Amino acid sequence: MTPQVRLLELIDRFLAGRDRSMRLVNEIEDILVVDFMDTDVFETLTEAVSLYRPGAGAPYVSEDEMAEVLASARGLLT
Repeated sequence: MTPQVRLLELIDRFLAGRDRSMRLVNEIEDILVVDFMDTDVFETLTEAVSLYRPGAGAPYVSEDEMAEVLASARGLLT
């Protein structure tokens, strides 16, 4: 499986609400660092994935905010 396909799979799982865990977002972050450095996808997602803390409130990124950012990044991948 290519990194792009794996990243899309993880994004889709989050967007569908099947898994919104920190573990999943950490896996997204790992793929970004290894395979998408210096890309628009990295730039779009890096701040949000580093600040994702469901239920923690400001200044952290919520599930809904993460879903918006992931949807934008998904558009860059397809």
